[in-house]
Amino acid sequence: MILSMWRRIAFLVVFLSAGAAAGDSQNPSAPIADVLQVMELASGNPMDALWPGFKPSEIPVLVFDGSDTYLFHSQHIPDGFIRVETHPGVSLFKGQHPQVRGNSIIRMGGTWTATSVLSASSRRTGERYGLKDMAGIIVHEQFHILQRTRHPRWRQNDGILLRYPKETAEALFLRRREKEAFQRAVVSEAKTDVAGWAAAALRCRGERLAGLPAPFVKYENELQRTEGLADYIERIARGKDPLDAFNITNGIAPAGIRDLGYVEGRWIAMILDKLRPDWKAAMEKDDTLFLEDILREAVKASTGEARSFEAAEVEAMKAAAETDFSAWQKKKKAEVESYSARPGYRLEIDASARPLSIRIFEPLEIELLDDGGVFHRMIFAAGNETGSLRIADHPCLTWFDDAFRATRLVINGLKQAPEVDEHGKKLILKADGCTIALPFTTFSVKDATYRIAM
Repeated sequence: MILSMWRRIAFLVVFLSAGAAAGDSQNPSAPIADVLQVMELASGNPMDALWPGFKPSEIPVLVFDGSDTYLFHSQHIPDGFIRVETHPGVSLFKGQHPQVRGNSIIRMGGTWTATSVLSASSRRTGERYGLKDMAGIIVHEQFHILQRTRHPRWRQNDGILLRYPKETAEALFLRRREKEAFQRAVVSEAKTDVAGWAAAALRCRGERLAGLPAPFVKYENELQRTEGLADYIERIARGKDPLDAFNITNGIAPAGIRDLGYVEGRWIAMILDKLRPDWKAAMEKDDTLFLEDILREAVKASTGEARSFEAAEVEAMKAAAETDFSAWQKKKKAEVESYSARPGYRLEIDASARPLSIRIFEPLEIELLDDGGVFHRMIFAAGNETGSLRIADHPCLTWFDDAFRATRLVINGLKQAPEVDEHGKKLILKADGCTIALPFTTFSVKDATYRIAM
């Protein structure tokens, strides 16, 4: 039951982590782009050829263009939508539909539907988007629906990032060495060089994963197969270079682990295009396979000898990892201390008696603390049968039980005090990006600190 809960969360965080720009400031009255042109680019033979049996023109899509929301490829017209008479098969919802909050997938009327919020650029990288890029991002989400419906096992448990092993300079070095070997493989032209560097990458990866507990190894493999493959589909659809947006984090865990899964999954798929063109059919035939399983067999069948780094290259990577690790430790310490010292109201929530199930978090914007807590920079949402909270664009601190349920939360620097109904025993806050409605059994306030126990 815990695993299924976290797999539900895995898809909820997709729109925040897969190159989406859902949070961009946009003029709601001005369309970002011609949505009909975007959708024309997101269908047809080039898109169908991306994966066996993949037909984007048959997968429903909801697109918010900055002004209105359009529904494509649906056999039904939901409440609130009207037909676009000049374009058969397209329907319109005035304004932004409440279910379209970013690039993700949702259940609408019992049907899996891709969603997209068109944006002129990436919030994370600043890259400018053309119509073809917007189309590729939509196809990325449609591919997730193919994965969800045809290969239900192709999903990762993102919750495991909250308990990832403590970061070290050595672990950072090993990941960077592995990534560099995969990078050299994917940009090589000659098959012998591709296979040789792929062999080196697999060797480096094997050495690194040998020191990780099994659940974390499984997570990385599943992440490559789910998000890495979808990222591959998107980059091919957009006609992007293999090295496009391959370094969006500093590589430090846990954010660097998720980033690595996207990039290495994409690169392994591109390497397999060169070494074993039928690899997609092999995955369709046996969907228990991971990408590295197929790559390992492809490398064994090749004639290229395994490559290796020069000693000076290894030493340079180690030195850079140690420097970056030290800088990150100082930065994290300063960031958390600064947050803890923020002026304003402080809210402490003890949910140990009624833990809160996580609904949304952003894996690329968290830091793990020495006491087992998690510092969330961007967004966190959780709830249970009695109450809920959503914290957006405001940091918070959380702690979890063994079932990955939040048992304690701290929010610092609130500009407005929570509203406390002592008779009804409920705390409410709607300010500073926070929407909180929680019952409590005990309540206290001292100076600017509010404490409740659920």
